[in-house]
Amino acid sequence: MQMSEKEEKELVSLEEDVFKALDHQKRRDILRSIGEEEGATFTEIMNAGKIPDSPTLSYHLRSLAPFVEQKHGGYRLTPMGKDAYSLLLRSTEYDRFAIFQKKRYEVTFANLVLWAAAIAAAAYLEVGFVLTVLTLPPLAFVAVMTTYQLFD
Repeated sequence: MQMSEKEEKELVSLEEDVFKALDHQKRRDILRSIGEEEGATFTEIMNAGKIPDSPTLSYHLRSLAPFVEQKHGGYRLTPMGKDAYSLLLRSTEYDRFAIFQKKRYEVTFANLVLWAAAIAAAAYLEVGFVLTVLTLPPLAFVAVMTTYQLFD
């Protein structure tokens, strides 16, 4: 099915409006706020988003028109708004997972360094062959592997 030139322009315009609306952090915060509390009032949204004044919030709500609608004194997500809210939640989870994975390597490496220092200290202090060679290295291996696997 072919789209007319007018329909194509409207589709491009909607796409531009959608990405422009989501490009601003305050608008994403507003979208999250409404997604978390369906039926949130103007004042609740303003307070949750730490928006300084009514005209600023009104401007952002107009920009979020494809995502938000006002009903019965409160704001709700449109079907497209629910999709955008879901995307925001997933992107936040992905960011947290990426940070978590980065920390995995940092924590495992830190654990390895601590065990290496403990083994070196035991050898330097000559605490005994059994502790220095037979006990600490296997304990270090288990501890480092357990730390690494905790992040799986």
